[in-house]
Amino acid sequence: MTRQELERLVDSLTIAEQVSLLAGSDMWHTVAVERVGIPAIRVTDGPAGARGTEFGTGPASLNVPCGTALAATWDPELVEAIGGLLGREARAKGARVLLAPTVNLHRTPIGGRNFECMSEDPYLTARTAVGYVRGVQREGVACCIKHFVGNDTEFERMSINSRIDERTLREAYLVPFEAAVRDAGVMSVMTGYNRINGPWAADSVELVDGVLRGEWGFVGLVMSDWFGMHSTIEAIEAGLDLEMPGPSRFRGQQLLDAVESGAVDRSLVRRSALNLLRMISRVGGLDDGGPEDESTRSAGPDVDIDIALIRRAGAAGMVLLRNESAALPLDPVELTNVAVIGPNAAVGQVMGGGSAHVTPTHVAHPFATLRTRLAKFEVDVVHAEGCNINKLLRELKPDLCTPIEVQFYADPEALGDEHATPLSASVIPSATLLWVDDPTARDHVDPCFGARLSTTFTPDVSGAWQFSIESVTPARLMIDGATLIDNEPMPSGGSFFGLGKQESRVSVNLVAGVPCGLVIELRRPRIGLALSGLNVGAQAPTVGDLFTDAVSAAAAADVSIVIVGTNDDWECEGWDRTTLELPGDQDELIRRVAAVSRRTIVVVNAGSPLAMPWIDEVDAVVMAWFPGQQMGESLADLLLGEIEPQGRLPVTFPARLEDTPAFEHHPGRDGVAEYREGRLIGYKWYDTIAREPLFPFGFGLGYANPTIVGAEITGSGDVLVTVANDADRDGIQVVQVYVARSRSADRTSQQGSDEPIQRLVGFVKIDVPRRQTVSASIAIDSRAFKTWSIEAHAWVDADGPFELRVGTSSRKPPIHLNA
Repeated sequence: MTRQELERLVDSLTIAEQVSLLAGSDMWHTVAVERVGIPAIRVTDGPAGARGTEFGTGPASLNVPCGTALAATWDPELVEAIGGLLGREARAKGARVLLAPTVNLHRTPIGGRNFECMSEDPYLTARTAVGYVRGVQREGVACCIKHFVGNDTEFERMSINSRIDERTLREAYLVPFEAAVRDAGVMSVMTGYNRINGPWAADSVELVDGVLRGEWGFVGLVMSDWFGMHSTIEAIEAGLDLEMPGPSRFRGQQLLDAVESGAVDRSLVRRSALNLLRMISRVGGLDDGGPEDESTRSAGPDVDIDIALIRRAGAAGMVLLRNESAALPLDPVELTNVAVIGPNAAVGQVMGGGSAHVTPTHVAHPFATLRTRLAKFEVDVVHAEGCNINKLLRELKPDLCTPIEVQFYADPEALGDEHATPLSASVIPSATLLWVDDPTARDHVDPCFGARLSTTFTPDVSGAWQFSIESVTPARLMIDGATLIDNEPMPSGGSFFGLGKQESRVSVNLVAGVPCGLVIELRRPRIGLALSGLNVGAQAPTVGDLFTDAVSAAAAADVSIVIVGTNDDWECEGWDRTTLELPGDQDELIRRVAAVSRRTIVVVNAGSPLAMPWIDEVDAVVMAWFPGQQMGESLADLLLGEIEPQGRLPVTFPARLEDTPAFEHHPGRDGVAEYREGRLIGYKWYDTIAREPLFPFGFGLGYANPTIVGAEITGSGDVLVTVANDADRDGIQVVQVYVARSRSADRTSQQGSDEPIQRLVGFVKIDVPRRQTVSASIAIDSRAFKTWSIEAHAWVDADGPFELRVGTSSRKPPIHLNA
């Protein structure tokens, strides 16, 4: 529709109809106004795949690499292609808005949601986000970039006051959002849960109405995070258009009353309704007639291409951190046997936990993939778990159960009445469930129901099995009619974004092959919270000694591939990590394997930096991140040399947590998170105070390592670099340009300040064929020589003189050019 047509449409609505548009109808839909042909539109999480409206029980989705893995590619064009895939996935789920990307910065390496985010650097995050947004929106789906702003850790995430000075906001945390608005035309922005210098993010007139809409000229939709709005009047005045989810808690009749009393001007309601209609129109939603049914995209050439893209992107983000004596790539012809060891070897962690989680269409896990890929070379590949890192029991395996049936009752107490008839019954694929509305009635925001899950469980191992339940509301677990767990007295602080009860466990002796009846009942009274959920876990008794088996396998192998890391017990929305250490006994496992193995390759499967106290004891290290559902294929491609290692670190790897810039200020205190490190986030801190990291920002090795042999500033202000590859295989190099005050600049005035010694202002990824030299041009950030003036409240020329430093990481770039 044209602007004039949209104006006429919004003016044809009554004030009540305009107000109705400003809050969701349920968890995932806006309100329709059928009288004038305005359909509802569906929104969906999220950064790692378009999930649809169901957690765990809906159609499967293609799962792409996490945000940090995408930034580690240093390849905005590749990220744009991933965005296109996600746009197509969202359309398959009937959605017109994808709640992504997440562009908050890695302020601390232990942030629980870092894996969703991209980098510690605002410029790299911005360029990655622009590619992501362009790809998604090309498919007729709006991106909703999040979380605006300063929502950088999970500590007290629903209430913390992020206290960030104006210059730090402008030069760091706002940068990716601004780029998405100005360079990619992002159609929607989501406010954070937190407060920013006092006001709630959703109520910030200064940031939403002043900066986002006023200075940047944003004309799209601003929505709240789920249950992240706290006011009727303040949010509408700030320019918050859409309260999510619905039904409304702060709008509806409350907003109508505020309009009628004169507390809210009608023009503000009209403005927000127009913003919503404009976005719906831009994605073609006004012509759709409402959301289509959700589906998994069926197999076909297009889907095969997308799966190949996930595989390529997963490998492109993996970073080779160490490769002593050319331990990699592996030559299968020279191998007889390989040991694949570690807690993430048989089941790799392809994504983090929380709202970004999807059910993948399939997963290529590392051990099975390597065994298949090496079988044609007659290489024997064995597996040993080595140790267990699970904080919680893993999900009950459906393959040990008869179909799991769930029955729903409108009255939770009906579970105790043997004569009560369930309202509905269905078979579900998993015993992990999340309800964000009422499965028995979808007309209110505060569900009330009872649920009974029933199955027959047949153990495959004899011994002491452990079972567990976690839930938001009281639940109990019964085996063969005996109640073994009743978690009603358990305190909160568990899963489900930190809202669930802590895990309750029981040990039961079972005999392999002998079935038993397993029943779980959950009572969900009205508690003033829409979210509810249930996790049922089961763990078989350990057979043998995990360490001994792993060491024996390593001693007999030509090469040991040790796959360690985290899982969604440790990296998940709802809580931060407390340490950089690998969970459990993984450090000791690596050391024992390395002591007996002929060659030890460590693959770190995690979304954020981890400590590596064993780094000098192993031959090679690969940082794999959470690389998406093609993890095994991506990893095999890299280990076997079928692709060139090309990922570079988008975050600094510290030697110790105590070395990190926010260490003294995180977590917050007394409800306030003080950003006292200011602009010295990530490598800017390490480089400015001359502290040595474990691995610097931008670092990464290849099998061929092309070198920079020349650089010059062109007449247009770009940097022309020349890179030579002396190796016998094709190589890839990521050349980075940092701006710094030149050696002649007076830095005495900056002692004790948060002025970074240098910052990233440009980069390029270059393919360099073997034995050849290639030149490429690097565009420099238009604000490379500017700073934010608090006095002028504007960008101004920074004091020089400056130099551009050209290198392959932030650590001592070797070429300095006078700018």
